[in-house]
Amino acid sequence: MRIIDYYNYIAMAACIIIGAAAIIIYYKRSTDPYYVKKNYENPLDNPYVHRTILFVIMLIAAFLRLYKLGSIPYGLQADEASIGYEAYSLSYFGIDRNGYAYPVYPITFGCGGGSPLLIYLNAVSVWFFGTGVFKLRLIPAILGILTVFVFYLVLKETFSSDRFSYYRNVLTLCGTFFLAICPWHVILSRWSLDSNIMPFTLGLATYLFMRACRKKRTALFILSSIMYGICMYSYGSATIVVPLHLIIMSVYLLRTRNIRVSQLVASIVAFLIVFAPLLVFYCINYLGFPEIVTSFISFNKFTASRQEEVFLTFDSTILSQLWRNIKTLFKILTIGDDSDMLCHYVKGYATLFEFTFPITCIGIGIGAVEFFKGIFEKEKRRNYFAVAMSDSDVSEHQRMINNAVWFSLFVSAFIFSLLIKADISRMVMIFLPLCYFFVRGICFVFENEKKLYGVLVTIVLLASVSFAKDYFTGFNSTVISIYMPTYGDAVKRAYQVAGDERQIYSTYDGLSSPYIIALYYTNYDPRKFSSTVVYKDPYAEFRVAQSFGNFVFDDLPEDVLSEEYQDTVFVISAAEQALFDGAEGYTVEDFGGYKVVYQSAN
Repeated sequence: MRIIDYYNYIAMAACIIIGAAAIIIYYKRSTDPYYVKKNYENPLDNPYVHRTILFVIMLIAAFLRLYKLGSIPYGLQADEASIGYEAYSLSYFGIDRNGYAYPVYPITFGCGGGSPLLIYLNAVSVWFFGTGVFKLRLIPAILGILTVFVFYLVLKETFSSDRFSYYRNVLTLCGTFFLAICPWHVILSRWSLDSNIMPFTLGLATYLFMRACRKKRTALFILSSIMYGICMYSYGSATIVVPLHLIIMSVYLLRTRNIRVSQLVASIVAFLIVFAPLLVFYCINYLGFPEIVTSFISFNKFTASRQEEVFLTFDSTILSQLWRNIKTLFKILTIGDDSDMLCHYVKGYATLFEFTFPITCIGIGIGAVEFFKGIFEKEKRRNYFAVAMSDSDVSEHQRMINNAVWFSLFVSAFIFSLLIKADISRMVMIFLPLCYFFVRGICFVFENEKKLYGVLVTIVLLASVSFAKDYFTGFNSTVISIYMPTYGDAVKRAYQVAGDERQIYSTYDGLSSPYIIALYYTNYDPRKFSSTVVYKDPYAEFRVAQSFGNFVFDDLPEDVLSEEYQDTVFVISAAEQALFDGAEGYTVEDFGGYKVVYQSAN
């Protein structure tokens, strides 16, 4: 075992002891009629100190998300290359790679695989800055940094009630720092998968919604609804999670009389207006409506469905599937699951570190208790718009609403996670609530014993330093099969040698969908691609190109030295170079894991 493995055992035991001790102290004090809660002077209440620490946290967040962004991870994963090529095609040609003009939802591999918001944001980026690995990852990285600040604003709003007045700054800065160094969010911010910008859009929508509930302004409710509508374009999981979350909160606010019917109606209308284009797209794909294809916008159809690949199958095996999914889900949310996508995972650190879940569970428990109290206790169901409410009543009321926002979001994401085949990217909406509930657990520890809080913060700080070291020194070696390093440079060079005249024959050794890497690195004309592409199976769940233009993607032929391939430019793996041993007149250009082999043109 590694040092971090021993550390995790010790840290987990410490978190269990800290959590148990905090609970025992809480119950002892709650039954002590003579106990008086002491307040203390918090140095973080000094605006200068507070802002300085926040600035340092943001610098740490920026460093962890920008340092060596173009080379860690090294190479490109197929999905991010797909997003990059769609962005390039739309930016320069006004069509996606399937030939549709400005699609509401690019179908990419035929079944989706790239949500529109990140693709169109990258299209704007490409227009200004061009293509390249660093530039492709810059938007998720910048939005990742901004998410840390948005989380700070959300926590500040969450802990704005009088209940937290003496230590809200401690909790707010502690939670902001945790997201800044959180393994899940650092890894997510450093590559360009469509789901990776969801924490930003979701966090901003949550912040606006909490502000609307506190300010009671219709304009803010509408603005938050618009932001939730934008979330729907961030990733497919939002299609279920966001409506479920909003339904729960609408019922909660109506039951506790914290929103007017007119405000709710206005919010629903705003949400539907933003969601309308995507709703039309879903109607076309799932209700059999005809395609709408014009020269300026497209509502096109998928060529295949991903439902069986994403969702559990409702048949006689549903209970066994559900049980297996619950076990996998529990593992992902606690100690981590290295059988899941390695591009989201560093062994030894899980998603929110391997040892934090006992404290997170305390936070979830507190959130659940407060959520149901807010619904069922009559004294909490006061008219939020009544002028007779005291300031302390309003403050307490808002605390319950803020908790309900987080808890309903967590429950919605958890239900969705039970219905799908567990995957960190698909479960992306559950982790921001989990980060909050970890902070809420820390809050419980801090309220009951500040020395235990100090130990907990130290444990997280040491783990974060270890994570940063291991990520920046070892992550690339664990994800070679996913990011396919050096292949993009090799195929780009092959196209420079061959042009559009000579055949380019690419290996499949160690590669996944190499055609999309070739498209992105060569800035291939999408008009030529869509008119010449031949798919191995045009109706497969993920369409994979066997050839397009003068490119061929297949296992290398055994007779590579025959006259038939004299003018061919080969892209091969290092393991395949033996096929050309002893051959005369060939040039071999080495790019590391992949090589370009060709004869000079006659």
